[in-house]
Amino acid sequence: MALTFDDGPSRYTPQLLNDLEARHAVATFFLIGPHALAHRQVVLREARDGNAIGDHTVHHPRLTGISSARVSYEITTAARQIASITGHRPTMLRPPYGAWNTRVRALAGRAGLAVIMWNVNPRDWKNHNTPLIEQRVLNHVRPGAIIDMHDTYATTPPAVPKIIAGLKARGYTLVTVPQLFANTGGIKSGVVYRHGP
Repeated sequence: MALTFDDGPSRYTPQLLNDLEARHAVATFFLIGPHALAHRQVVLREARDGNAIGDHTVHHPRLTGISSARVSYEITTAARQIASITGHRPTMLRPPYGAWNTRVRALAGRAGLAVIMWNVNPRDWKNHNTPLIEQRVLNHVRPGAIIDMHDTYATTPPAVPKIIAGLKARGYTLVTVPQLFANTGGIKSGVVYRHGP
C-alpha cells in the first residue's frame, strides 16, 4: 500500500522524512509548485530518500471549476517548477480536492500525467487529532490502498510512526504509487487510479 501526502512541502515535512527514513518506509508527495520552490532542500531530500514526487498544481484550485487553459497552466507550471529542483518532470497529478472530470483527465493526459486519487482518507485536514488519524487509516486500509494525508498540519506527521508500525504488523509493505503499479504495467498518463491492484 502507498502513503501519500498533499500540499507540501512545509515546515513539518522534515520530521515526517525523519520518521519515514528511520522506519525504512517510502511515500509519495504531491507538491504545490511554489511550496516546492520555497523548500528546495526538502524536495531534494524527498527524492534522494526514494520517495515519489507528483504534481499538486500551483494555486490549489478546484480544476473542474476553471477553464481548460487555466487547468493546463496550473499543472504544467507546477510540473516545471518541480522539475527545476529534481531534474525530473512529474508523471502523476493529484487534483486538489480530488476534483476531476473527463476534461481534467484529458488535459492531465496531454501533460503526461496520470491522475492519482485515493481510497483511504482520514480527513486529517478537518480533524487535527493524531490518534483519530491513526485509527482511521488503520481501520480502513486494505491491500493496494492509496492513503491520502497532508504534511502541512502539525497533527499528521506524529500519526505516521504508529500507522507504519500498525501496517507492518499486519504484513503490509509500504511502497510509492509508481511501485504499487510496477507489476501491472505501470501508471499511464490520462488514466485515473484510486487504488492499487
